[in-house]
Amino acid sequence: MSQTALALQGVTCTFVSRDNRAQRYTAVENVTLSVAPGEFVSVVGPTGCGKSTLLNVGAGLLDPSTGSVHVFGQPLSGINARAGYMFQTEALMPWRTARANVMAGLEFRGASDAGARA
Repeated sequence: MSQTALALQGVTCTFVSRDNRAQRYTAVENVTLSVAPGEFVSVVGPTGCGKSTLLNVGAGLLDPSTGSVHVFGQPLSGINARAGYMFQTEALMPWRTARANVMAGLEFRGASDAGARA
């Protein structure tokens, strides 16, 4: 049996309300998800259901309020260096081609141009 590439266990993310700092809201609650190596996964749902929150947790951009995240059996600490991630907002560098924008993350991690293209 192969090791799980990404495992979210009991992940809950709560945030302070922008409108009322005394209020908190829950974006995702008690989510458990396992992704096998090489598996392609789509997260679908209506606006505001927590899709981006889950992706941010899996990418290591956001710590869950409760629960755990493991990458290939190891607790995730900081950015998930084993995953690629494209933001849904305008985070592209307009002077770069689409391919160059996709390769940017690998370049920032020190990959050679040939390695990033592969």
